[in-house]
Amino acid sequence: MKNFLKDLGKNLDKVGREFKELERLFSDDSEARAVRRLVFYAESSIYYRYYEDYIDYILNNSDLAICYITSDAEDQIFDVAKAQPRIKPFYLKNMLAGAFARLDGKVLVLTAPDLNSGAIKRAPHPVHHVYTFHGLSSAHHYFRPGAFDHYDAMLCLGQYQVAEVRKTEEIYGLKNKELVVAGYPRIEHIWREHQEYRRLGNQANQRRVCLIAPSWWWDARESNLLEGPIEDLFEEFGKTDFEVWLRPHPEYIKRYGKRVDEIAKIIERYPNISLKTDLPSMQVLHEADVLITDHSSICFDFALGTERPVVFVDTPAHTGNPEYQKVGIEPVENAYRSRLGVRIKPEEIRSMPKIIEDLLANQDDFRAKLPLIRDELLANWQHAAEVGGRYLIDKAKN
Repeated sequence: MKNFLKDLGKNLDKVGREFKELERLFSDDSEARAVRRLVFYAESSIYYRYYEDYIDYILNNSDLAICYITSDAEDQIFDVAKAQPRIKPFYLKNMLAGAFARLDGKVLVLTAPDLNSGAIKRAPHPVHHVYTFHGLSSAHHYFRPGAFDHYDAMLCLGQYQVAEVRKTEEIYGLKNKELVVAGYPRIEHIWREHQEYRRLGNQANQRRVCLIAPSWWWDARESNLLEGPIEDLFEEFGKTDFEVWLRPHPEYIKRYGKRVDEIAKIIERYPNISLKTDLPSMQVLHEADVLITDHSSICFDFALGTERPVVFVDTPAHTGNPEYQKVGIEPVENAYRSRLGVRIKPEEIRSMPKIIEDLLANQDDFRAKLPLIRDELLANWQHAAEVGGRYLIDKAKN
């Protein structure tokens, strides 16, 4: 009963907070109207990393304020805003739909596909809805049919996404969106951080580190490595001197906490294996020597950002769009698996330590190939925030 009353009190506090935030957001004074001109929305704190470089560029190259709506009461944006007064954060979750229905600014930036198909609906005209990716992938494979149909514009990572979206529009008779070939600030950010990490000669771990970071799909749990021979993998790693970090996807933790608890118990048997759940932190990428995944887009963040190899376990592939083959373009997440490292079958997982030894022995050769692959996948290398940020400034001002 005591815990129930405590939780009830917290929920009531959040409701009261949302009422105050709505009042503050939709105040009729000139400052509030100016803030609503350019709006970013994040479902949780982890999404700030995908907006961060765009926001920094906008703040440094315009006089615009940033309205940042989040559905996470503990979002890091509230701390960020303390150091940057032109960022105006608002917490809205249960009242989010009502807030979107009242938005009257110029631009709304989201990283949520399926606009209008789920809880997140379009704001009234003439708000310009812009989609930005939160992972490197093709636009027609992982995502459900119609995922981008209700957006006005997309900040594309490379020219291949333009071809995919235009072909989709042609096949289904859709109105053409504005497609801005911006690039991907997130991987650029990781790369810059990693160059500094290497320059400083950080040696946080004396042992070689293997990072296991599986994917998550709401409708394809069998694609996840944690649902397969993960115990065999732990057993093999337990015989080695590798330090092994398991970092489940935050959505997997949220929905399958019981399975995560089971895995945590198994890991206790092995002193060199640990569970990492510091979800907003990307430090694990910099400290890992190799990544093991199934179908997660973190493979691109890791390989292109740190120039280190990936081992892909070929669990059953997830396909969000059952009609993706109509587009006639091979998805990059399939085409580049072998080029970012090596692929193995689930039944070969006990050979993982030997595979990793071979990869690490040839990591200089691997690193030399990465710039070419990066140029194929990402436009405007180290200028993505500028290209995307300038587009958002222009749309917010005109």
